[in-house]
Amino acid sequence: MVRRTLVQRLLFAIAATVVALFAAQQAQAQTNLYIGGGATFPTSDMGDVTSTGWQIIGGVLFPVGPEGLSVGAEGFYGQNSGKDDAPFKISPYGVMGIASYGFSTSGSITPYLFGGLGLMVTRVSGELFEGSSESSFGYQFGAGADFAVGSTTSIFVEGRYMGSSDAKFFGIDAGLAFALGG
Repeated sequence: MVRRTLVQRLLFAIAATVVALFAAQQAQAQTNLYIGGGATFPTSDMGDVTSTGWQIIGGVLFPVGPEGLSVGAEGFYGQNSGKDDAPFKISPYGVMGIASYGFSTSGSITPYLFGGLGLMVTRVSGELFEGSSESSFGYQFGAGADFAVGSTTSIFVEGRYMGSSDAKFFGIDAGLAFALGG
């Protein structure tokens, strides 16, 4: 009998949740796809050894329940170099289940709050490392604003804090979102 690790169980739970939400989605609801990226500013122990870095994000959101509430999944990948030209890099990446709430406004700007839980892998590579990595429970929370630039396209800007037992950082991201359906 094969024992599943916590990471495998978590990934399975996130995937099953996304599939179930997609299957239950009403025809008139709009699914939102998004992609973006930006700068990361390490905090805590990670901030002691690495410099400002970068990350890319991408995900899908499905509207559920009251207007403005969405759930979905997000993947991310980033990299921070060692401080003072230290010959190593830390690359946090993973997948998280997320929830978002957009506040209704009369204009084309929609402020929102979001949070997520999932898997964060922290990989360390460089001259003195053979690419060691640690997988752990990850979390994120943040706020942003969505600016409509068409009937199905918008630009977003957000700030987020992401962390795990191995990496913690604040990110500022911007990107594009696309509404499908409805």
